[in-house]
Amino acid sequence: MKKYKPFLILIFIALFSTPAFSADKISAQRQKFITFALKYQGVKYVYGGTTPKGFDCSGYVDYVANHGLGIQLPRQAQAIYNKVKKISPKEREPGDLMFFKNDMKSDRITHVGIYCGVYHGSNKKFEGKRVFISAVSDGPRTGVILAGIDERFWKNHFFAYGRFLPSTKDWNKKHSK
Repeated sequence: MKKYKPFLILIFIALFSTPAFSADKISAQRQKFITFALKYQGVKYVYGGTTPKGFDCSGYVDYVANHGLGIQLPRQAQAIYNKVKKISPKEREPGDLMFFKNDMKSDRITHVGIYCGVYHGSNKKFEGKRVFISAVSDGPRTGVILAGIDERFWKNHFFAYGRFLPSTKDWNKKHSK
């Protein structure tokens, strides 16, 4: 039992230190992407940042996709938006991307985040709410943070969902053979 104790402690920390999200079963690839993204919660915001020393929004999303899954995304939010498949809110799954605009009259995407699903964890503010994670530069909370998709600021600036990973249904078809 002594040789397994450190392993059991690590499992306990992993299970109880990160938020849990509920969704229909998602692909292992999507779960890996979200789990990897959550590891960087609390990292400070740095304009142009692309490492755990500091991220901006697109640097964070690209870093998580690249280092978590081996998928390189473009370096700017607008370029990521241009590359992904646009999907409806009904189609979204945890692991899809969310895109925002500061000015809804503009064509320019100014922010990108990762949709995580419905939160069930220790933060009562988010309990039962749909959340996303992103690197935020301004406001009451900055850095890599969780935010509710229905919070007024985000709701007012939300533009679209995008997909760069196969849907869970497509991934399961391909990997069940």
